[in-house]
Amino acid sequence: MSAEQSFNRWVRIALVTFGVLLLYFVLIDNFAPITPQAQAHRPVLSVAPRVAGQVERVAVSNNQPVNAGDLLFTLDDTDYQLALDRAALQQQLASADRERLQAAMAGIKAEAEQARLRAEELSREASRLERLHRLGHMSVQQAEQAHNQAQQASSALQAVQARQQEARQALAAAELAHKQANNAHEQARLALQRTRVKAEMAGRIGNLQLQEGVQAQAGQPLLALISNELTVLADLREKTLRHVTAGTKAGVVFDALPGQIFDAHVSSIDSGVRHGQQQADGQLVQPENSDRWVRDAQRLRVHIALDEPVPGLATGARATVQLFPESGSWLHGLGWVQLWLVSQFRYLY
Repeated sequence: MSAEQSFNRWVRIALVTFGVLLLYFVLIDNFAPITPQAQAHRPVLSVAPRVAGQVERVAVSNNQPVNAGDLLFTLDDTDYQLALDRAALQQQLASADRERLQAAMAGIKAEAEQARLRAEELSREASRLERLHRLGHMSVQQAEQAHNQAQQASSALQAVQARQQEARQALAAAELAHKQANNAHEQARLALQRTRVKAEMAGRIGNLQLQEGVQAQAGQPLLALISNELTVLADLREKTLRHVTAGTKAGVVFDALPGQIFDAHVSSIDSGVRHGQQQADGQLVQPENSDRWVRDAQRLRVHIALDEPVPGLATGARATVQLFPESGSWLHGLGWVQLWLVSQFRYLY
C-alpha cells in the first residue's frame, strides 16, 4: 500500500470515527443527558436566639450530630427569671382585684334585687290605696304618703342599678387587666424558655465559632445547623430536558465516592432562572446585545432525589448526574456505560 493510499485510508477512518462520535453525542445528549455541574445539597439552618442575652454555655461542639430538640446553647436567664416573677405577682394582683370586684358585684346584685322587690311592693300598695281613696275609704294624706314612698323606692332602685352598672364596667376592666397580666406572664415565661436554644431539626453543627460570654442579640445568627436530608441539584441545558419529567430515572456519581453509582430519580424541575425574572422598577427594558451566531445554552436546575442511602457527604459535594428518560431503549445501556466510566475516572481526578 502506497503512502497516498495509507493517508486516504486514515482520513476515511477519521471521518467515520468523527461521524460516529458526533452521532453518539447528539443522541446521548438528547435522550440520555449527563452533566458534571451537580452538587449535593443539604438545607442549612442559621440558628439565632429569639431573645437577647449573654451566652452562658455552649452545649455542642463543631461537626457534632444533634437531634431535633437537643440543647445547643443557653443564655443568662437572670433578668428573664426576674421578669417572670414580676409578671407572676402582677397576675396575682389582677386576679385578687377581679375576685374583689366579683364579690362586690354579687353584693350589689343582691341589693338591687331587694330594692326592686321593695319598689314593686310599694308601687302595688300605692295603687291599692289610690283605689280606696277614690272609693272614699282612705284619706288623701295616706294615699299621697303611699305614692311618695313608692317614688322613693323607685329612685332608690335606680340608684342601685346605676351602681350595678358601674360595678359591671369596673369588673369588665378588671377582666381585661387580668387577661393582660396573663399575657404578660405567658410572654415572660416564653422569654425565659427561649434562653435555652434547641435544635429545630436533626443535623450536624457546622463552622462553630460561638463562645461563652458573647453578647447575643435577638435574631442574630450564632451557628449553622446542617440538615441530614440530602438532595442533588443538577444544572442541565434546557434542550436536553425535553423528555425529562418528575420521576425520570437517574444515576449519580459523587467525586468523594469514586467507583460508586447511586440510583436516583428526578423529583422536580425549576420553573425558571433569575435572568427570566423582571422587576417593576419603572425602567425600560434593555435587550441583550450579542453578535454571536451560537449563543451559550440556558441551563435549568433539576432536583434529584436519591433512592438509596448515601454515606455522609458535605453539603456542596460535587457530583455527576446521568438521566435516563428513555429507560427502555438501547441508549439507556450506553448511558450506564458512560456513567460507569465517569465513576472510574474519579479515582484519577
